[in-house]
Amino acid sequence: MKKTNKIIMAALSLSFFIAACSEVETGYLSGYIKYENPVLYVQSGTDMSTGKLLPDGSTKPLTVEMLEIRNKETGEIAEDLLTERPIVNWLEPYNYETDSTLAQIEEKLVYVDVPAFAFNTVNGEIRWNANTQFAEAEQYEFDLKISNVRGSDVYPNIGQVQITPFEPVTFVGGTRIQVRSLDPVKTIYNVTEDMELLENGTSEINTVTKISDEASPGVTVILKVIDKNGTPFNPKTGEVLGNWPGFNLPSYEDSSVGTEFTDEATIFHFPVTPFPYYTWYNKNPLMYYHIPEGYLGDLDDNEDYDPINGRYWLNFRTNFDINGPGTWEVIIRFPTVTHI
Repeated sequence: MKKTNKIIMAALSLSFFIAACSEVETGYLSGYIKYENPVLYVQSGTDMSTGKLLPDGSTKPLTVEMLEIRNKETGEIAEDLLTERPIVNWLEPYNYETDSTLAQIEEKLVYVDVPAFAFNTVNGEIRWNANTQFAEAEQYEFDLKISNVRGSDVYPNIGQVQITPFEPVTFVGGTRIQVRSLDPVKTIYNVTEDMELLENGTSEINTVTKISDEASPGVTVILKVIDKNGTPFNPKTGEVLGNWPGFNLPSYEDSSVGTEFTDEATIFHFPVTPFPYYTWYNKNPLMYYHIPEGYLGDLDDNEDYDPINGRYWLNFRTNFDINGPGTWEVIIRFPTVTHI
């Protein structure tokens, strides 16, 4: 027994000696690193980020390198995403209260040539930009090389990208029009348009139509407010005003430089998209306007309307983004109202 114990002790001592002489491996690099989402969805033409890598316990910091991005269908290198094209970046934030001229805004803008995305080499996050509008395919895939103190490994096809179609106009919610009585104070006519009608351009009360396509990255927006017969309310004489009486609400003027008022329309200009670029009202994208009392001639089929003794004003609110450059016509129509 004593002899056996000595043999065991000798074997253990030899094992400890060998372990002590062996190099201890440092860190850990998982073979199962993946993205938070199996597919990275990118809306064409917009500025957005897509998911970070899940390191699966790998020792940080990681160094992440994109080796190749390909058209998934053809397997060809995605030159459409890698080609550098000009975009506009802000050097300082836009301030609607002080940036009242085009020159003031242009001092804050810089034009840079970049591919359709920027890759974060620490966490694998991808920042996509407006140049995704030049994507020629719907699906892409890419390979990564990931390194840390343990070493490096290649992860083929780790990233799957789905490009969704560019939306020139994005409706955030239904446009609403109203007729308000001032004495007594109450709403006597109210319509909130269905989102589907707004999105397919068949709305009776609000349409947004591109009428020309300039090369500039900026936008011109022509806002017309009309009655049921197509007669416009006159912004030049104060028939269409931003905000609602008694409130402090945002309007398109907050994202406009050199606003023009004509007999038929209010014309807004801004050097970059989207439009409206800015809203200060609780991060609320709604824009508010009203037509003051004295311009409502008739209101169809409404027993609360008293044109002889009553006082009324009209209002509307919209909440859409124009994402593409060019000149756009926005029409707000009151389908039961007749201009005086």
